Amino acid sequence: MVERRSVWRMSIVTDEKSYETLMAELQECVGRLEAGSLGVEEALSLFEKGVGLSKEARQRLEGLEGRLERLLADGQVESLKVEETQ
Repeated sequence: MVERRSVWRMSIVTDEKSYETLMAELQECVGRLEAGSLGVEEALSLFEKGVGLSKEARQRLEGLEGRLERLLADGQVESLKVEETQ
């Protein structure tokens, strides 16, 4: 039974988009919005998608941070935070 749970969990993880994929999709949205050739409705829809991608990317990055901290929990690293860049 435990083995089946592991397989199931692995399938969930593989369905998630990688941080890099999320950021690439977000950059695509930003590029289209910056081009300025969209109608108001389409621009708003794309903006909403971008906000969602941004939130999902932040959550994904925070999850990766947590995994890294757990891996290094043997006392070598007290805390590791990824700083935002603009």
